[in-house]
Amino acid sequence: MDYSKFCDDDFDLNCWLNNALEVEQNPNTLVMKLQLMMQEVNSNLEESSMALLSDIPRVVTELHGLNNEAVLLKNQMTLIRNDINKVQQDTAESMSCVVELDRVKSRMISTERRLKQADKWCILNDQIDTLFEEQDVDAISNKLDEMRDALSALVNLPDYETRCDRLSNLSNRLEAMLSPRLIAAFNSDSTEEAILYYRVFNGMNRRNEMYNYYYRTHRTAFHKYFLSLRGGSLEEWLPKLYQRLTELKHDQMSWTGGVFEDHTTVVISLISQCLEGLDLLADINSHMSDASKPVHTLRTLLNVTTRFAKSITKDLPGSEGREQLLRVTFAPLSKHLLSFGDKVKSSLLRDIHSLPMRLRKTSSECVSELHASTKMVVDHVSEYIPLCLECTRYALSDTVSAIEFYFDLLVEKICTLIKDLRAAFGVDPGTTQRLQEDHWVGFQSCFNLLQVLGECYLNIQQLETQTVNTILTSTPGDNDVLSSLQFWSELSPDNASLLSSLSSETELFKKCRAMFSRPINLANKLCVDFVMCSVRTTVHGVHLNKEWQSEEGAVFTPSPLSYITQLGDYLLLLPQQLEPFFAEENTPLDTALKQVDFSQFPGMTDDVEGDAFAWLTCICQSTMFSLVEVILRIPSLTGPGCKQLCSDVSYISNVMGALEIPLSRDITDISRLLNTPVEGVEGVEGVPKYLKGKIAAMRRPN
Repeated sequence: MDYSKFCDDDFDLNCWLNNALEVEQNPNTLVMKLQLMMQEVNSNLEESSMALLSDIPRVVTELHGLNNEAVLLKNQMTLIRNDINKVQQDTAESMSCVVELDRVKSRMISTERRLKQADKWCILNDQIDTLFEEQDVDAISNKLDEMRDALSALVNLPDYETRCDRLSNLSNRLEAMLSPRLIAAFNSDSTEEAILYYRVFNGMNRRNEMYNYYYRTHRTAFHKYFLSLRGGSLEEWLPKLYQRLTELKHDQMSWTGGVFEDHTTVVISLISQCLEGLDLLADINSHMSDASKPVHTLRTLLNVTTRFAKSITKDLPGSEGREQLLRVTFAPLSKHLLSFGDKVKSSLLRDIHSLPMRLRKTSSECVSELHASTKMVVDHVSEYIPLCLECTRYALSDTVSAIEFYFDLLVEKICTLIKDLRAAFGVDPGTTQRLQEDHWVGFQSCFNLLQVLGECYLNIQQLETQTVNTILTSTPGDNDVLSSLQFWSELSPDNASLLSSLSSETELFKKCRAMFSRPINLANKLCVDFVMCSVRTTVHGVHLNKEWQSEEGAVFTPSPLSYITQLGDYLLLLPQQLEPFFAEENTPLDTALKQVDFSQFPGMTDDVEGDAFAWLTCICQSTMFSLVEVILRIPSLTGPGCKQLCSDVSYISNVMGALEIPLSRDITDISRLLNTPVEGVEGVEGVPKYLKGKIAAMRRPN
């Protein structure tokens, strides 16, 4: 049973009773336990009270003793405070006197020191001229140091500025006296003299002036060497110039280590000033403008400069000096590196203008020349991505843009050549053939042209894959020297974006490949029009044949006329002429045909897959379209004439069947209309109304 609940502030009698009764079922027993508990509590309370009553006299006695001690302490503290006040009153006047005496003493000592310094200045000022006459450098330097110390104590004198001017003039006089000796010491690398003069200039707070003499001495000597080299080619004398600078850096790092405290910074500044004073930018600009291959020339100059930069910055302890040297070293090349894409474009323009792509005596010569030119183009382009990676990875997008521009010009030249070939073949209406060669030789040349363009397309695709792999597997190499330079930020952000997003799936030359769809389609149109020119010649004037107006009584044999048999024989020869191109796997030609848009030709749909059969189908559909045009131009048909035309249409249908080419709808409809009695033509179903009207008008008796 828990009796501790009686001590709680929130004791609830009802709750306690309920809990207690759950534990003890008999209320009498519970009452008895409570009574026993009350007796125990009363007993404890009585014992505690008796103990407290017995301790009260002792506590009162101890409190009284503490009170007496506190009163005594208070009286003692009052006495001490009175004694302190008395001492302060008795010694105040004496302490004031001591403070005043100390102040007077300090003034007297300061006055004495300044009087001594003023006297010392006067003595030194009188002695210094004599020392200058004797040119005793050590003595002059020491006296100037002493005069400088003496002058620091005379700041408040009225003639302080005059004395400062005097000291400055004396320092200038000493510097003028030492300058020839200093230059001679630098020229001869005299360590002892240089150390002496360094101490003298350092004492005059003119260390920077000494550095200027040091820079001027070596810069002048190096510039003379530079002028002696400039007579030859830049690519010949630039490595020699950089080699001389490297030797100068190593020699001076060793020599100045025993002279100057901050010798590394001094030598870095010397090399930087030597480079800045050469005006290499003008020489490099002139050399680049005269270069026949500016990109290759830039690579040569960059390799030379990079080797020098790595050598000159080797073992430099701090990054600040390294960055300074790199910035000065590559400054003459920065403009050309930033315009790397333009350099590529300029080089490729020279190539494109030199390509021999023009009309020759025979079509085969033209195609052979184009084949050689396109291979040359791809070979030229394949050089420039590695050159870009070798020179700088940061101009990749600019280089790709230059290559796209190059291929755009190439496509224009190819389209111009195809246009010239069309004129030479006389395939357009109103033109005459200028090339005197066999018809099938011209046909073979047209298909060879299409094959050459397909091969060029494949070469670009292969070049794209190789280029992406080359970029992904390449390492920065020497470009880590250039990566810290700030001028790359001036490039278009497209370069960094392309480089960071490049993957094996990147279509780097997608635009270049897309450009070739135009000449491929033009070449295919030339092939089709070359064949159709012969077809149009065969059917020319057929609509005026007298056979269409033959009378019933005339001798008539319903066999195909010569024009239709010639046309059929010509079409049946096409597979034989195409066989050399498709007898074996011909990936270039297949690739070209896949880029052809056959929907531009009659009877062809958008979903036609480019292959040999598609091309033959295109020719046959165009032939049937031309034949329909001729048939519809026939002014009138007699009964025998209608039978003759039925025979011709049936013949060409058989030819198409032999070639496994489906008949065009117009040919099928015309065949149905010709085989239908004239009075039933208008009632034929599934035939366009204009076609029924045209055939009915032809067959209707006058």
